[in-house]
Amino acid sequence: MKLLGNLRLRTKIILVCVIILLLNSIICGGLYYNYAFKDTLKNYYSSSEDMVSQIRMQLGSETQSIAKRVHAIFNNMSFYVPISQYLQNQDTANYVKLLSDISDVVTEFHQGDRYIHSVSIETDFGSFDNFTRIRNHEFDFMESDMHSFFSQNPGESICWYPAMVSPIFKSSDMVIPVIYRFTLNRREIYVIVSLQQSEIEKFLKDTYSSYDEIFIADRNGENILNCGEREARILDFFSGDELEHQNAVCKEVKIDKETYLATYTEMSGTGWRICAMRRAESLVGNLERLRYFIVVVVCICTAISIMLIILIAHRITVSLGQLAAVMNKVTREEDFQSQFVYPYHDEVGNLGVSFNYMIQKINHLVTELNANIEELREEKENVKKVLTQKRKAELKALQAQINPHFLYNTLNAITWQAADQGVPEISILSNSLGKFFRISLSRGKEVITVREELEHVENYLRIQGIRYKDKIQYEFHVAEDIKDLFIIKLVLQPLVENSIYHGIKVKKGTGHIRICGRRAVNGAGMQTLQICVEDDGEGIEEERLKVIKDGLSFGRISQDSGYGIYNVNERIRLYYGDAYGLLMESERGKITHATVRIPVQTTEEI
Repeated sequence: MKLLGNLRLRTKIILVCVIILLLNSIICGGLYYNYAFKDTLKNYYSSSEDMVSQIRMQLGSETQSIAKRVHAIFNNMSFYVPISQYLQNQDTANYVKLLSDISDVVTEFHQGDRYIHSVSIETDFGSFDNFTRIRNHEFDFMESDMHSFFSQNPGESICWYPAMVSPIFKSSDMVIPVIYRFTLNRREIYVIVSLQQSEIEKFLKDTYSSYDEIFIADRNGENILNCGEREARILDFFSGDELEHQNAVCKEVKIDKETYLATYTEMSGTGWRICAMRRAESLVGNLERLRYFIVVVVCICTAISIMLIILIAHRITVSLGQLAAVMNKVTREEDFQSQFVYPYHDEVGNLGVSFNYMIQKINHLVTELNANIEELREEKENVKKVLTQKRKAELKALQAQINPHFLYNTLNAITWQAADQGVPEISILSNSLGKFFRISLSRGKEVITVREELEHVENYLRIQGIRYKDKIQYEFHVAEDIKDLFIIKLVLQPLVENSIYHGIKVKKGTGHIRICGRRAVNGAGMQTLQICVEDDGEGIEEERLKVIKDGLSFGRISQDSGYGIYNVNERIRLYYGDAYGLLMESERGKITHATVRIPVQTTEEI
């Protein structure tokens, strides 16, 4: 046994496979059974094709017989004469005589043919039958789709329809209508013969009971007999090209996880597609004894093989089971002191050595890891504090870039107006400037209401209005339901300043500034606040606009475009995240839009 234990694992596997292969002679029985089954299928194909060809011939003979009898009606003087007279003169006498004559002709047509459900003759001046069925007076053939077909196809003289409930007579029977068109005295006469579907089904069931199912569809796939959605899918397996050199074709068809032997043919004239089906399993009934014998032999051989495999595999894999048990113990209990002891030097022994070495390394690494975890936690807390302080410092620095620049411009405007126009305007400038800085400071708060932000912008516009006189006009269109929402301060004034200095100031004539605000919904379905500063100044050149948009997207500041709009964009992104910010759009010489997009905020806390 020690010698067997020292063999390589590959040798052990080969030894087991040889023992199993010796027992696999039973495969011969399976091959023989498969051969017998295929031979049975071959014989079935031949006989089934002959039977389905007979179905086609019998149904074809019946339909041809009906066609001949319909044409024979017009050679019958007892029909031809009265209907000719009636079509020429529709008086009561001719009508009564025609009713009697047609009734006799139709009754004679019915006799001896169980497949015919009803016959109706349609003309422009009325409908006629043999009065054996109650007519559906709501049906008007001349207004029906049946008549429309012949109107649209003047060259057709016959048309077969799929199975339907009779539209002509009051009945729940399923019928298969066929319509023949004739011309008499330049008048069209239509003979509607309805075949009884149940009789065709009974004939096929009684005569060809060896099939599990027989169904028929027309050339368009519409139901003639027992053809539903499943059967229509089966017909897709066949094509007319397969019938070029034979009357019927049989093949294996897999549908709904079951295998069928489907035999297919087509009827000329009617265009019917006939398919007879039988489950493949039902054909092996005569091979049951052989199959039983093979099953018994296979079971006995399998039982013997399983016992041998269990005994040999247990001996071979017991060491692997011991190794797996040690590994599971390490996994469950995290016991990195466990060791696998194995006396042999085969593949399992090599795995054991590698496993023991790995456990020792893991134990050493876990010890080092535990020693460093506390240091990493402290370092993480320090990093968080540094990032928070950095963010606050960046916000303060960005905001500080806006106020001094405007203070300089405003004081310059006050000086200029005092020297040029006088005291009243200095009073307005001073008052507006005071309100402007009161809101700018906001007692150190970073967040104010939209109403306060709009007041701040309006004070700024009053100051600039005095400076530029009638060159600037402005208006506000802000929804009332957003004025009490909160926004970080000083985001609109730099945009208005940008509109004045880069748009309206260089424009000839009066410029207009329009500030709009509303709620909106972003692509993620979340509510946002959008405030747009719009001016009809000079606009921005396309190339420069692209530079500005790139700067807003990637945080690059353009030296030619000023810091205002970039600072506003960066403040919004720092406070609310990269999903929000400033959007610039412009059309040269016409209009410029600067739109602030932030989330809806109902409290001062961000």
